[in-house]
Amino acid sequence: MKTWLKKLVVVLPVIIVSLAYLPVLYHRDYEEASFKRTAGLVLCILIFYAWIIFVTIQKNQNNFLQVLVQSSFFVYVFAVLQLTGYFILFKEVSSHGWWDKMNHRVATNDHVNFIAFKTIGIYNTFDKQVIGNFVMLFPLGIYLPLLLRRLRRLSGFFAVLLISFLVSVGIEVIQLATSYRSTDIDDVILNTMGACFGFIIYQLLRIIVLIKKRPPDNASQLV
Repeated sequence: MKTWLKKLVVVLPVIIVSLAYLPVLYHRDYEEASFKRTAGLVLCILIFYAWIIFVTIQKNQNNFLQVLVQSSFFVYVFAVLQLTGYFILFKEVSSHGWWDKMNHRVATNDHVNFIAFKTIGIYNTFDKQVIGNFVMLFPLGIYLPLLLRRLRRLSGFFAVLLISFLVSVGIEVIQLATSYRSTDIDDVILNTMGACFGFIIYQLLRIIVLIKKRPPDNASQLV
């Protein structure tokens, strides 16, 4: 298969999924919005697509597994962005007084929590609020080593922890700016833990696969 065709196969699923969702978003949140705010939606989409194209051009697609991983990763990222309010970000920050509203939320603790484990303590361990935040970045902990070779060994754990932490903080900042959902330090903790757990699961599966391929005396070299 030609290189350009492989890259097209990588980006096609996320384009189909996003184009199917965006009309729903438009009619729900933008149909009566001003041109300026609608232009914000277009900007969000263009930034997202530009990032996808850039990453796809930079990455190799040497086999079906790489195509599958990259393609599904973009769909996963779209789902996370949609769930966390990214596509209404510019709509909200273009509204009058959005900065004051955001500061007011922080000052009055309106769906904002900066005290670690405060929210977690309210819910049961297996409550959907806790599980949902834990699971949201769980796939990221698997995708990162699959996409970045230097993160595939156990030594990549702290890099995955840092990346997932920064991603989670970015999500919470978007939610703070858009008032789309609550902003909670406990969400950052759960998101980061989920990603780290995903990385651990990846490592366990990797070690199992490599042990089956190598003689027992070389098993110690896997870590």
